[in-house]
Parts: sequence; structure tokens; C-alpha cells
Amino acid sequence: MSDIFYLFLSMSRVALLFFAASIVLVWIGYFGFTLFTSRSGVKQSVYYPYLAYSIFIVLWILSNAYFQSALLTFFSENTAVKMALFANFTSFAAFICAYIFSCSLISIRFNNKLLSHQKLICILVSLYSLIVNLLPNQTVIDVKIIAAGDFAITFGPQASVLFFCGGGLLILTFRNFLIYNRSNSVLIQKKSQYMIMGMVIFMITTLIVHSFVPFAIGDFSLAWLPPTLAIFETLLIGYALLFNRFYSLRYIIFQCVSILSNLFLYLLTYSFFSTLFFGNDPLFIILLIALVGFSWQLSLAQIKRGVNRLFYGKDGNPSENIQNVIFHFQHSTEHGIIRLNELLNTKRGQILNINSYSEFAAFKKYFAGNYSVLVKDELEFQIQYETHTGLSNIRQLKQDMDANNSALVLPIVGLNSDITHLFMVSKKDHNSLFSSEEIEALQVLFEQANQYIRSEEQVRKSQVLAGSIAHEIRNPLSKIQYHFERIDTDLFNVSNNSVHPFLNEQMKDFYKELTESKKAVQLGSRFIDIIIDEIKGNSINPQTFSAHSASRLIEQALNEYGFAGDSHQARVIANTQNDFQFLVNETLFSFVIFNLVKNAVYYFSQHPLSTLSIHLECGELENYIIVTDTGPGIADNAIPHIFDEFYTSGKSNGTGLGLAYCRRVMNAFGGNIHCQSKYGSYTRFRLTFPIINEEHIPDNLFKELKEALTGKQVLVMGQKENTTLISSLLSGFNILVSTFDNWESAAKHIVNNKVDFAIYDLSLSPTQFEAFKNIRSGDFGSNVQKIPLIALSCENTKNTHFDTNIFQGDFKISDSPMLFAQSLKLLVDTGSLKPLGHLIGKRVLVVDDMQVNRMLVQSYLTKEGIIVLQANSGNDALCIVEQELPDLILMDIHMPEMDGLEVTQILRQKGCNIPIIALSGEYCNKVTKDINQYMNDHLMKPIIRQQLIQKLQYWIPESEAKEMIVKRDDCINHSI
Repeated sequence: MSDIFYLFLSMSRVALLFFAASIVLVWIGYFGFTLFTSRSGVKQSVYYPYLAYSIFIVLWILSNAYFQSALLTFFSENTAVKMALFANFTSFAAFICAYIFSCSLISIRFNNKLLSHQKLICILVSLYSLIVNLLPNQTVIDVKIIAAGDFAITFGPQASVLFFCGGGLLILTFRNFLIYNRSNSVLIQKKSQYMIMGMVIFMITTLIVHSFVPFAIGDFSLAWLPPTLAIFETLLIGYALLFNRFYSLRYIIFQCVSILSNLFLYLLTYSFFSTLFFGNDPLFIILLIALVGFSWQLSLAQIKRGVNRLFYGKDGNPSENIQNVIFHFQHSTEHGIIRLNELLNTKRGQILNINSYSEFAAFKKYFAGNYSVLVKDELEFQIQYETHTGLSNIRQLKQDMDANNSALVLPIVGLNSDITHLFMVSKKDHNSLFSSEEIEALQVLFEQANQYIRSEEQVRKSQVLAGSIAHEIRNPLSKIQYHFERIDTDLFNVSNNSVHPFLNEQMKDFYKELTESKKAVQLGSRFIDIIIDEIKGNSINPQTFSAHSASRLIEQALNEYGFAGDSHQARVIANTQNDFQFLVNETLFSFVIFNLVKNAVYYFSQHPLSTLSIHLECGELENYIIVTDTGPGIADNAIPHIFDEFYTSGKSNGTGLGLAYCRRVMNAFGGNIHCQSKYGSYTRFRLTFPIINEEHIPDNLFKELKEALTGKQVLVMGQKENTTLISSLLSGFNILVSTFDNWESAAKHIVNNKVDFAIYDLSLSPTQFEAFKNIRSGDFGSNVQKIPLIALSCENTKNTHFDTNIFQGDFKISDSPMLFAQSLKLLVDTGSLKPLGHLIGKRVLVVDDMQVNRMLVQSYLTKEGIIVLQANSGNDALCIVEQELPDLILMDIHMPEMDGLEVTQILRQKGCNIPIIALSGEYCNKVTKDINQYMNDHLMKPIIRQQLIQKLQYWIPESEAKEMIVKRDDCINHSI
């Protein structure tokens, strides 16, 4: 029984050794073929010692196979002695070749030849090995044969010296690999690591099996092991020599363990069923082979999941994780790149159109018909260690990669197999190499992602085109608005909707049409702002939200909406009682109201009796704006879809985007919009808004109001219950309040006391209002005439509209200190509490490269008596500021050569503290951040006169001319 076991064991060893020898022979053929065909640029002489080393390894393996085979017992012991000598000679020759090869690697790295002492060592050791193995009884005296694979060798006196020399060669070779590893090149370090790994495996097994075990205990049963394991040394060193791109060791082991585990699973299945049931039945073997063919991939996938968790500690390995980034690319290219940067451990990755950059000429030439990936470490290695005619092109590629701070460039192929984009990524954070599994996964990823990249680029081009068109539309709109203002000034010279009563009806109609046209231009400008934000894909910026009165914004929106005629406007009823405050963007909220009004008014002609009503409701958890029209209603099957994009019903010219955008806006406000309708009867939209409580109010609101209003003297004229409430609220800000319920008493107070601003209750009788207007007549003196007047209304006030020729602002009565503070803050921010005419003589610099924009602003400011300075570039602005020192600067953000932000930064660096208000056609997150950092405020283009004047009233301080001169002189000395 033992003889059979030894025979089986020896046959297994022989088969294993022959398999190892075959693998090395195939590798030698592949290595040589690749070296002489695909690697023509390398210094081939460096690799000759490795080829010789590999050949001697094959001979050493085969000589060891002799001792494990039946040939050992077939031939005599004298033949065994010769084979032992041959094994010694081939192993020693392999050691010498490995040493020569390692010396060559070092010499080529330092651009030197083999050193004299290295040559001397090789010559002496080679001669010694040859001599002692040729002379009889010096290294091997006798071989005692027991059975195949079971033998004992009697060593000669020189055997220990020979083995010592062999060990010394191994140590010197190992030392050379360590020196090679000291290179600054990460790629060379990786190559040497593979070589060292193979050398360590071989050295340890050889030291133990061929030195310690035979000499210590005389056991030669494991003599076959080092030759077998030499395959790993040969393949690892050859792999490092032949390739410049490597799989990570963890990934290699992961794949090997997975495949071997899967193979072991099927072998175990075969062993179990063949032993217990079928034996070697051919039908069973055929069925098992079929089972393997059908289930191999499925079982391998399951085993890989378990092995993956073992090696990586989580689901997914680097290759799988990179390929899964396709789901991020489906969302957007930016999301995909961010995720790739995380997985590749790099700081910057980008996808660039190869046809958009002239500096990519070298890449285009290289990738023409060649889709391989460029890695800078590999190019650097080729430049340093290879010599061929293409090195100049390689140097150019490396220079281009350096210029773009790229360590890897991957071509992305289009539909016609042409290169459309390049994926360029910087070095890894820890300066490690990109592994082969990462690069292969990237190639697979971009084969799938290129369709998303191309589609997104087409969308982006369309967005840029649409954005350019939208921007260009602003210019003619600005010109139209400017000419409307000139007509208004030259013919009517009014700043509100109340024209002179003595104008004839035709002129009144003309003025009305002019007013509606101005509204249409402003409305169109607002829509352009929204279009540009949508085109750019900007999310709605919460930083643009501020607290507003719901009733005020609704009245403002309805006043600005361009109705087809008075009859349509009369059918819109707004009940703004139950007012509440909410955090919104004024423009976006107006868009929501405009859209709902437009949808309802569309059917006014078809349904002559239909009306539109808007009212407010206050709830415990939410506040509501209810918009109801009694038009045709919406069919039940359409209601679930009306907020879907591109869904439209009942209108031939609808886009299906209005209500979808309304929902986006309402969600951004923290609320929502819902629809309820009865077909043929009504449609009701309920807009919900979160309740503003103390946590939504800025911490410094009350502090700022106290700083701005402490010591102010205020006259309040109105109903007693209203004046009492207002007085108590105002006194909380250290304001001195005087209340009156009639004009006679109020007039006496105004004449004899200082009044900083006056509040008038609109619920008083018309007679009292006519008397109150005398403040503006000048009968009480110029100081009284300049007093700011604020209109006060309540829910019971029949007419909440006020004459802007008389009043500078308004607010509604509220018993909530928080809501009152918000209303008061709005008056302060808009400059409504500053004396009339305080802007006269002030100097404002308008900086804009578009003349029509400067002319429009000038037409607004000159009406207020403001001196307007103009600059059409950033450099001109810097000169004018230094020479003229204006009181305020209106600065365009986007200008050629030097934009508004650069100009502002220069001014701030010089210490200039002049208020600067940004003028811009956009207000995205980046613009908001820049403006908040350097500028004082912001206005959207085209400029609306009322908003502009309010900003100026707030930012230009009150001061007499003499004080301004002192301030200006001081600023000249200390600011610029």
C-alpha cells in the first residue's frame, strides 16, 4: 500500500514539475517574442541574462523532476550522481545569471556598465562552479536510491562551499534589487517590489529545503519544492521587466483565490459524488462538465463576493466600484467626476473636448487609431530607459501632461470610433501608481458613459446658446426701457401712475399704454433672469430669500402684471386681509403669481363671467395663499399631471413648464402648491408657506433697528386704537412718539418740534388726508416739506393704495412685534425714512461697458438731482474714483479686460470704503459669495428705478454739503 502511495505521490510531483517547466517555457517564448517585436525601443541586452536565467531554471526544474520520476529507479546510481551534478550546475548558473541581470538593472539606472568587481565575482564564481562540479567527488559523492522521489545524497567537501557561494549570490542579487528600489521613479519602485517578492519566495524555500533540511536532518523529500516555486520568481521578475503597468497584489491574490476556490468547489463535488455514487461513470463526468460550463460564472460571482469582503472588508473592489460610477454619470458628468476622484484618490479629474483645445495636437496624433491609455510614469520610464525614434513624440506628450497637471490621459471614443474627449486626472494623493484593474475599469466605464457625456455636452451647448440669446435680449430691452423713460420724462415728468389731471383723455391713454409697456419690459427682464438660471442649471439660491409681507407682494405683483385691459383687471379680486410674513425671493414669488394669473386670465374671453380671487389664510402650522378662478376647471384625469414637466392641457400654446417650475419654487420656499378643481366650475390653487417664527428672524434685527432709530422723533396721526398700538411698538426701539387724531394738533406739533418721519393712518377721513398733504406744499417751511411720510393701513382700510407723490413707504398694522420689526426694517433698508431730497447733489459713479445701461441709470438719477459720473471700463473707473471720489459706485459685474469684482478688490485693497452696489444679470451662488465678500449690495439688470433709488437712499448717508466736503477730503487722505 505504501509503495502505491509513494508511486502516486511521485507521479504528482513529476506532473507538477513538468507543469512548472512548461509554464516557464511558454513564458520564455512570450517574453522573447514581445521583447523583439513590441519592445523594440528597450535596451535588449539588459534582458539577455534574464532569458538565460529562465532557461537554466527550466533545466533545473527538469533535473529535479528526474529524481521524482520512475527514471530514478530505472537508471543506475551513477546516473543519479550525474543528474545531481547537473542540477547543481543549472541552479548555480541560474543564480549567476540572476546576479548579472540585477547588476545590469543598476548599471542602466546609473547609465554605467557592470563594475569591475561585479565582473570579477561572476567570472570567479562561474569558474569555481564549473570546476567543482566537473571534478569527481567534490560536491556529490553518492546518491542512495530507495524509490522514485525517495533518495539520499552524500555531499562532497566542496558542496557546502558551493551552496555558500550560491547563497551569497542570492543575497547580492537581493541587495541589487533593493538598490534598484531606491529610485525616485514610482514605476521602478513597483517593478523592484515584484522582483524582490519573487526573490524572497525563492530564497526562503531554497534556504530551508536545499540547505537546512538536507544538512541538518538528511531529508531530501522536499527537494522538488524550490524548483517548483521558482516559477513564481521567474514570472514575477519577468512580469516586472516586460510591463510598465501592474495589477495590485491584493487584486491578483483576490482573483487567484476566487478562481481556485471555485475550482475547489467543483473538484469537491466531483470527489463526493464519484466516491459515494457514480465512480468514474463517463455519463456522470459529461454531466459534471456541462454543469461546470453553465454554472461556472454564477458560482464564481458568488464566491467573489465573499472573497471580496475578506480582502477589501466591504462589497465591491476597485474595478467594480469604478465601473459602478456609470450611475453617477447618468445623473451628471460632474457627479461622475467627483465620484471618480474619490475612488482614484486624486485631487482633480476632468473631461475635456479634444477638439476644443489647440494644445491637444500631440494627443490627437497619438490617439489616432490608438485607444491605449497614457500614463505619465510610463512615459518617464520610456524616456529614461528606452532608445527609439518615437522618443521626441513621447517627450511632447509628457510635456503636455505636465502642462495640464495630468498623470493619466484616457481617450473617450464617439459613435464613429473617433476620439471626442479626453479624461485627464492628476496624480494620486500618495503618489502611487494607477493599477491595471483601475485603468481597465476606466476604459469599460467610459465606453458606457460616453453617450451621457456627449448628450450632456450637446445640452450644455444649447444652454450656452440659449443663455447668450437671453443675455443679448437684455440689451434691446434696456434700450426700450431707456427710451420709455425719456418719453416719460419729456412728456409727463412723473414717477408714478398719477398723471396730471388736466391732461386730455388721449394723453392719459397714451401715458397708460406707456406705463403698461414699461411693466412689460420689466416683466420680460424678470423672465430672462429665470430663464438664465434654468439654462445654467442653477438651483434656487436660498441666500436670496428675505422676509416679506404676503399682501404687499401680491398687490405689487398684480400691479406689475400686464393685463389686456381694465375689464380683465377688474375681474381680479385680491383680499389681502390676514396678512403674514414669509421668506421668499421676490422675483420668483412674482413669477408664481404671474403664472397662476396668466393661466386664469387666458380663459376670460371664453368665459365672460369668470373671475379670479386671491385671499390669505393663517394657520397654526402653515400659512396659505388661495388662488381661485371660476373658469372652465380641470378634468379629473389631468389634475395628477398638471405639475409634471411638459404636460399641458386645454391651451394650444402652452409649454407645460410653468406649473412645474412653480412647484420647484414653492418647494424651495419650504412650502408647496396643490390644486383642487371641479370641471366646468372652478380651479383652486393652495400655496402653503412655513410660518416664520423667532428662529427665522436674524439675531441682530432688533439691534440694527435700535441703532438706526434710537432718538428719532416720530409723529403718528390716525385712529386712537391704531396710534396707541403703533406708539407702543415704536417705543421698543427708543423712538420718541407723538400721536394725534386730527390735523390741527399735528400741524402745531410739526411747526414747533423736530420730526424725523411721520406716519399717517389711511383709515382717517379724506378731509384729514387733504389737510395732511399740506406738509408737501412748503407752507410750513422746507424742513417740514422734506419729512418722510409713511402710509399706515389695516385690514379694514378700504383703499390700501397710496399716492407715491406724498408717501415714501407704507406698512400694515400688526400686533406682532416680529412682523412689525420686519416691516420697519424694510422701510429702513429702502431708505424710506430718510428726508426727501437728501440725494440732491450727491455724486454716483456708474461703471458699465454698455452705453445704454449707463444712459438708463443716468435718466433715473438725474431726476433725483444726482450728479452722474460714467466709466465704460474698470481702468477708467479706478481713475475717476481717485480723482472725483463719488459718494457711491454702481458697478457692473461682467466687463471685458477687468470685471467689476477685480475693480472692487483693488479699491478695497487701497482702503476705499465707498459703498459699491453690484449690477448683474445673474445672481447664482458664486456671484452671491463674491458680492457679499467685496461689495455692499446688489441690483439685477435691467435696473428698475424704484429699486435703484431705494438702494441709494439707504447707502448714501445723510449729511450737509459742508460735511461731505470734509468727508471727501478725509477719504482722499486715507482711502485711496
